[in-house]
Amino acid sequence: MQKFHIKRNDLVVVLSGSQKGKSGKVLEVLAAKQRARVEGLALIKRHEKKSEKNPQGAITEREGSIHISNLMLQSVYDSSTRRNKNGASATATAEAPAAEAPAKKPAKKATKKAKSE
Repeated sequence: MQKFHIKRNDLVVVLSGSQKGKSGKVLEVLAAKQRARVEGLALIKRHEKKSEKNPQGAITEREGSIHISNLMLQSVYDSSTRRNKNGASATATAEAPAAEAPAKKPAKKATKKAKSE
């Protein structure tokens, strides 16, 4: 059995993908697929058949799995420089005034060489 850097009930941050920057608690680790289910992230819709519990049937939302390589422990993420770089760049771009946009270069004229015979 493989050993992973995260385990059940750890708080993790998603490093890449559609859930990037979000965090949550690990519900389970799927060792065979090298994936983990994180509480409240990567939600998928599951169509359930009629049963005594759901006489009409139901469409329920469940957590999907995220590859373990895209997850990092919250404590490690907070103490790393990765957080500081991402946070600093986001605030710097938000505070920069729009008036300082670089000037546009004039368009080049299209030139065609005339064939002389």
